Amino acid sequence: MKTLLCSESVEVLEALLRIIQVGVGGFGRSWTDIVDSSELWDAVAYVDINEEALKEAAAAHEMPKDRCFKDLGSALASVEADASLIVVPPKVHMEIALQSLKAGLHVLIEKPLADTMENAKRIVSEADKRSLKLMVSQNYRFRRGARTVRRLIETGKVGNPSYAVVNFHKAPRFRGFRLRMDHPLLIDMAIHHFDTMRYIFNSDPSSIYCEAWRPKWSWFKGDPCATVMIKMENGVRLTYVGSWVSLGWETTWDGDWRIECSEGGIYWNEKVKSKLRDSVNEVTERFVPMPLEDRAYSLYEFAEAIRKDREPETSGQDNLKSLAMVFASLESAESGKSVSVNKYL
Repeated sequence: MKTLLCSESVEVLEALLRIIQVGVGGFGRSWTDIVDSSELWDAVAYVDINEEALKEAAAAHEMPKDRCFKDLGSALASVEADASLIVVPPKVHMEIALQSLKAGLHVLIEKPLADTMENAKRIVSEADKRSLKLMVSQNYRFRRGARTVRRLIETGKVGNPSYAVVNFHKAPRFRGFRLRMDHPLLIDMAIHHFDTMRYIFNSDPSSIYCEAWRPKWSWFKGDPCATVMIKMENGVRLTYVGSWVSLGWETTWDGDWRIECSEGGIYWNEKVKSKLRDSVNEVTERFVPMPLEDRAYSLYEFAEAIRKDREPETSGQDNLKSLAMVFASLESAESGKSVSVNKYL
C-alpha cells in the first residue's frame, strides 16, 4: 500500500482511491508511472492481453502476480476498486468502458472517447444512468501554457480574439495500430488541439472544413496531414495545419499558436507572449501556477470529481463536443464540403 505524502499545493484524500489500469504496454506503461507517483490513487490491478507488458509493468511497480490479469473480468472478480483507467486502442474503448461502468466503477479513459460517435454516446449514457463519473484525459488543456493563454484572453489585456492559426508538426515513429489508421492525425492527435481550442476560446465549434492527404514519403498507411478551418459559435475562426510526417522543423506537442485580437496578439510556442497594438515591445507572460500538470492533473481532477460528486472538467458528456470536431473533419475531408458540427451531437 502506498504511503500518503503531505502536500501544500494538492489537497489529498483521507484514503487513496483504488484504480484498475487496463492497458499497461506502450503508452499505458507511462501511465503506470504517473499513477504510481500520485498522492491520490493506488493501482490495485493491472490488465493487459500482452503478458510481457504485464510482467514489465508489474516488475517496475511491484504489482503482485495475483493482481495482474489478461482480462478485465478476472480483475473485477478478484479485487475491489473505485475506478478504472482505460489505455487501450480506441476500437475496444466502448467494450472496456461499459464493462467497468456496469461493475460500478468510475472511468478515466484515454482519448478519443470511442471509435465512433454512437459508441461514445453509449458510454456517456451508461455512466449517466449509473451516476458514475466518466472523464476523458484531455491532458493538453491541463498544461500551464493553455491555462495561461485562456487567462490572458479572459483579462482582456489584448482585447477580443478574432482568429487564430495553429500549426502542429511532428514526425513520431509509432508502431502498432496508428500506422494502419485511415486518418491517424485527425483521429489520434488533432482531438487534443481541438479540445484545447474549445478550452482557450471558451466556445464550441459550429462548422468545419477539412482537407487531408498523405505525402509520398509518409510511413503511415492513411493520411497523416490535414488542414482544418473551424468557425466557433462566438465568431472566432481558426486555421489548423497538422502533420505527423514533418521532416523539417518540428513544433512542440502543444503546437504553435498565433492569436489575433482587437488590441494586440498572443503567440504561444514554448512560451506565451503578448504584444499590444502599436507597440514594438512583446511581453513574456508568467505561467499560471498549477499544483500539477498534464496527466497528473487528469488524475487529480478525476479524484476531485469523485470526492466532491461533481462533473469533471473533461467529462464524457462535454468531450462529445471535441470528438464531434474529429468526425465532422473526417466527413468534410471525404465530401469536400463544410460540415455542421451539431449534426454529430
